[in-house]
Amino acid sequence: MTATPADALRAAVAARAQGTPYQVVPTPAGFDLRIDVVDARWYGLIGAAGLKKVVEHRVVLDEARRTLTLTDDHREVRWDGGVDASGAPMPRLVASAQVERSLGRTYEFQANRTWGISEQGEPGRVVDFTFQSAEGQGMIRAAAAELGWTEKAGAAQRVGMVVGGAAIGLALVVGGALAVLAATGRL
Repeated sequence: MTATPADALRAAVAARAQGTPYQVVPTPAGFDLRIDVVDARWYGLIGAAGLKKVVEHRVVLDEARRTLTLTDDHREVRWDGGVDASGAPMPRLVASAQVERSLGRTYEFQANRTWGISEQGEPGRVVDFTFQSAEGQGMIRAAAAELGWTEKAGAAQRVGMVVGGAAIGLALVVGGALAVLAATGRL
């Protein structure tokens, strides 16, 4: 079976995600690039760092046009420790008391540097973690550019631009009306 251009893009993003907390999850419309919060390589680091927000990059593919839309889905999370059936420590991701979700093109940055006593009993940096949502976007965009795909604005971005444009237009109309009223002494 011959790989499709969409399959090639998913594979290229998955290759770029190797060695990072991200995983590629195929969807009917394309794929998602998300942080694998249950991977044993990452949950200790991510939980210890106190990561409060996670991002899922939702990619919708139009294979015929070789275009993609990239929408970021940010969610606030809280980490609690737990154990599995064998008694081994494992993360338990629980809903936050406050749920925050944002869609569209957004950028998040978190950093946590904590000094203390390490597991070996040595003083030093025990948590050193940086999270940037642009990292996942970069993996997707680099793979897409390499394979000849182009990005277009998704529905959330288009709605945001329309709302932003309408707000600017309304502000200009109101500002102009106030200026006219002030100039004529009717304000």
